[in-house]
Parts: sequence; structure tokens; C-alpha cells
Amino acid sequence: MSRGYAPGDLWQAGGRVWRATSVTPGGAQWAAVSTSNAPADTFGAHAVFAGGPTRMVSSYSGPAVDIETTAGGQTVATTLIIRPDGTLDTETLHRVLAARDAGTFATVTRVYDQTGHGNHLVATPGHHVVHIGAVQVSGQETLSWGENNGPGGFVLPQTLRVPANSFFFGTTGTYASSNSGYSAFPVPLMLGQKGQEFKVFMGSYTLDGFVHVADMRSPDQRTDLIISNDPAAFGISATPNGYRLENGNNHAMLGGALPASSFSGGYIGYNADGGSWFEQGRNTGQWTGIVIADQDATAEQEQDFEAAAAVAGDHMPQLRDTVVAIGDSRTEGYGLSDGTNWPYVMQRYARYKSYNFAVSGATTKQMLDMVPAAEALAGHPGRKVAVVFGGFNDHLHHIGTGETVHNLGHITSRLKKAGYHVAFIDEANTQGAPRKALTNAVEDGKITADTELDLFSSGEPLADVLDQTKWLADTTHPNQAGHDIIARNVWENIADFFKK
Repeated sequence: MSRGYAPGDLWQAGGRVWRATSVTPGGAQWAAVSTSNAPADTFGAHAVFAGGPTRMVSSYSGPAVDIETTAGGQTVATTLIIRPDGTLDTETLHRVLAARDAGTFATVTRVYDQTGHGNHLVATPGHHVVHIGAVQVSGQETLSWGENNGPGGFVLPQTLRVPANSFFFGTTGTYASSNSGYSAFPVPLMLGQKGQEFKVFMGSYTLDGFVHVADMRSPDQRTDLIISNDPAAFGISATPNGYRLENGNNHAMLGGALPASSFSGGYIGYNADGGSWFEQGRNTGQWTGIVIADQDATAEQEQDFEAAAAVAGDHMPQLRDTVVAIGDSRTEGYGLSDGTNWPYVMQRYARYKSYNFAVSGATTKQMLDMVPAAEALAGHPGRKVAVVFGGFNDHLHHIGTGETVHNLGHITSRLKKAGYHVAFIDEANTQGAPRKALTNAVEDGKITADTELDLFSSGEPLADVLDQTKWLADTTHPNQAGHDIIARNVWENIADFFKK
């Protein structure tokens, strides 16, 4: 039965993929799709880099990543391989993780190019922040960033060259955020060098949650694509007529002629502009693989990339139910490594489309800027829940409580009008938080919530902000255990809505 699907949409289950060939009211036709054996195969010789902790080229076996751990205060270097059966040597990874010093991570220093072109990625000196062994997607190891990891990523070698008007960049795995990170937007990729560059990033300074690109024409061009945080491939193709973007079954175009120049080198994983701007940039990727091709993908290749990634990573592009989170650092994941904020952790309980628009430091004024993206998603089919949690930062910016209530009321009413079931999380007991005012506003109907969640009242597990088993020492931000508690409690309060 038709539920908002369109011809060309993919459906993956049990390692098999189908494509919608026709959709009519009350019915749809689906055809089996034969996929490439690995996500980079569709690009053949035009794949100039493919790598990560999974097999991205079907014929490949050999080194996957170099990692560093600390044991007994000494640095230990290890190479993890892709075995002939196509799987990562996780036995070696688990052994070095077990031997590392407490509180330390395995950082990735090199990602090997599986295409044979020798375009290996090397961690930026002094910014070895990408972890492995911390987060898995569908049981697969990832290259994981996080807010507490700090800025950093990988250098693309100068030998990697692509035409400015004909290339493809794609990732498999997940993103921990759909929006800005730590006061600057996350940048998965920069090609070229400053002044002659291309970037793809999420949110921009407007905190709008949409994917943006920058090139020689403009430093900030908003697309209509919103990147999801559930397992899904992401891809962008540069063509002479502009950019095509994809994320699961969602697609977008950004038109305009692109120059026939070229890009050489660049960075994977952060903005790399230098100075304080550089210091702010964080990526939010939790990637099982990366692909770069020196030719734009055809529509068929884009679909093949998505289908092969879906099989390899158990992505489910057919998902329609949606959860959106709007908030501040306590939802984005301040102080956490590897992006394991509560909206991301909550995905352990069910499969659905997930979007986290929260931004560290966001006031309720800035949270209003996140609503248009949520409204755009409301046009998609499926049941929808929006969770709103914020207000604390307003007093730091001298925003009065009355305006805080007004802004949150405007946010919740717009979400309800868009068709969301709205869950509102009451404020915490952190000093300065307008807890009583917001609770009263919900009771008075000034903040229109379908579900009110008070996780911080007496007797609740997060009531005591001085409890450092659940809170950071700043008494403002939950630690990982706190995020786990929020995830469980939010899900318990919204799960029944998805069963209706």
C-alpha cells in the first residue's frame, strides 16, 4: 500500500534491496535490485579514494587503518586489516582496547585507500581525535568523532585531484547531529585549498539544520536536504549544472553552473580554516566508510551506492516514522565523546528516522531557527514525534523568562501545527534554569505539549545535579550515564505513540 513512497525509492530487508517501480493510490510495485558487492564498486576506476573500517571495494583485502593506543603510558601503534573474507580484524582491535590505559581511546592515524591509487588519509598532526572501537553501527566498527574529541580529522593528499564540476563524495554509517556543533557547524569534507575549495556542512551559523555547500561562487549555499542520524548513506555529486545530494530515500538539488577547474587535496572531518574558526570545528560522523570519485555519479550510480551501502550496513531507507529533537548542549551531547547523545542512544530501542537539531549554547531564540527544518520533514509521510528541551541558556544571554516561555510556546505550537506529537522535557535543577516558570507554562497551556516529561523532580534519577555518576562537574550537563537515562525515559514516554 502506498505510504508516501515514490518511484525509485529503496527498501532493504534481510540483505536484499527492492526499488519502487510504480506507485499508485492504494498500491505500489517493487522490483528486486542487484547491488554492487561493495559501496565503491559502482564508481570503478573513477573511485580515487575508498576506505574505512569496512570493505568498500569488493576485491580488497589488506590494511584498513593504523591506530594508536596508550598502554602503560607508552604509545602503541597497530595496523588493523580487512581480511580476505571482507571483515575487519576485530580480534586485534579488541586485544589492544583491552590493554589500553583506563580512560583512553584508540585513535586513527591513517585510513588506507582501498582503490589502489595510494591516496591514504593521514590524521592531522596534533589533532588525532578520530576514534575506533567506541561506536558500532549495525555491529560494524566506525570512525567516530564527538564533541569532546575536539577538532580534527584527516588530510587528503595532494595526489587526490577531482574536477570542480564533476566529483562524488559519500559516507556510510551515521551522523550524530543534523545541525551545528559547538558553536560552529560540522564539516564532513573540504576539497582543495583556502580560496579554491569546496565544502559540505550542516546547519551553518543560522542553526537551520539543512545541508549547505560552499564553493568559489559563495561561502554558504543552503540546500533542501536534511541529514538523518539513523544508519544511512550520504552522497553529494558535483555536476556542471550544480549539486545533487542524497541521504537514504531523500534527495535534493542545488542548481547553478560550476567552474571547470579542479581541486587538489583538502581535509576530511572538519573545517580547517585556521585560527579560532579552526578551533571550533567538530565533525559528527560515525562512519563505516568513505568514498571519493573523480566523476559525478549518474542517477543509477547514486542509487547503486545507496543500495550497496544499505546491504553492507543494514540501512533501512524505507523508514517513515520520525523523531526530531530540538534543544541545546544537553541534547547535542556536550562533554561526550563519539556523538553518543541521548537522541542517538535512543535509537537502540527501535528503528525510525532520527534528526537531532540541538546545538550547544543555543537559546530559545536560536531553537526557533531549528523549527523550519522540522516543518520541512513534516511533509514526509509517517508518524512524527518532536522532543523539545531547552531554556537554560536564555538567562546567560539576558533573555527574560517571559520571552523564554513565549519562544518555547511558539516552537511547540508550530510543531503541533506541522503534525508532530510534541514531548516537552521540563528544565533541570541547575542553578539559573527557569524550571518553575516552564512547568507553570505547560500547566497553563502557554507551552502546548502532548507529553510532559519531568526527569528532574525529587525521586527521579536525574534530580540531583551534584551526582557526578550522572552529571558532569559543571552541574549543567549530563554525562554518558545521564544521557542513557534520558534516552530510556524519553523512549518509554513516546513509544506508545508509534504503536497506534
